[in-house]
Amino acid sequence: MLRHAMQRVALVVPVLLGVLLIGFLLMQVVPTDAATVRAGPTASPDVVEAIRRDLGLDKPLYVQFGLYLWRLAQGDLGVSIINNVPVTQELGATIGPTLELMVASLIWAIPIGILMGTVAAYWRGKVVDRAVLAFSVAGGSVPVFFLGLLLIWFVGFQWQLLPFTGRGGPLWTLEGLKAIALPALTLGGVFIGPVSRMTRTAVLDVLSADHVRTARAKGLTERRVVTAHALRNALIPVVTLIGLQIGFLLGGAVVTETVFSWPGVGRLAVGAILSSDLPMAQGTIIVLSAGFILINLFVDLLYAALDPRMRAA
Repeated sequence: MLRHAMQRVALVVPVLLGVLLIGFLLMQVVPTDAATVRAGPTASPDVVEAIRRDLGLDKPLYVQFGLYLWRLAQGDLGVSIINNVPVTQELGATIGPTLELMVASLIWAIPIGILMGTVAAYWRGKVVDRAVLAFSVAGGSVPVFFLGLLLIWFVGFQWQLLPFTGRGGPLWTLEGLKAIALPALTLGGVFIGPVSRMTRTAVLDVLSADHVRTARAKGLTERRVVTAHALRNALIPVVTLIGLQIGFLLGGAVVTETVFSWPGVGRLAVGAILSSDLPMAQGTIIVLSAGFILINLFVDLLYAALDPRMRAA
């Protein structure tokens, strides 16, 4: 198990370097000049050129990338061009709200998705199964922003049940729970469909296995057969899908935070890109990419813990 973990951790390094390189090159093809943005529209060419030299933008790209990696190794993500604040400071203030949103979305979506898929598999072909499949397909087809706008219009505006703008406070306060309710419902709502469909497929395969028939022949209750023998063995592909979907939820968090004005990394990334704040945009890309990589690493290790055969792979 330790050898498997070390191999997977070693693979993270080149992947992260590739992400850094791609993110750096993407920022270079942006038509906006960072020196011009910092100098302002009324600055003279001499001032713009001086700022370019100060930022190191007059050097070749490979030199700029090398200096960029050296600063990253020292924990320096640069300074925001717009508000002249260190990027690490801005990111430190936004990572917490993003993690809160992710946890609040997953803490209810994963159990409900697994429960729906298990019920649909057990009652295969019945009305419950068809209803779960219809809900799963519909939920997976609705865009995140559309679901968010629907909740804002009906729950927030028409019925005025919950706030729909900004962060009300920490999750352990009533104001915080009310403020995060609609964003968490939006982000988690698109997560239930894929989880329930995968759970249904996996449980159906396991229910026809020999060890499940043996458990029934021993006289075990249906509840114990389904939960202890079928669902437990069906969780391996479900865990893999959940890990991949959590990574994709980071992209959904960008849209959700923008729609609900949630002060997270996703909203910060959108604002940085729209304002041509290249250091801030690069910092948000690093954080979101690192989060995606770490989530998939954790899922890979959890997959090996659930299935010992993967440890030798």
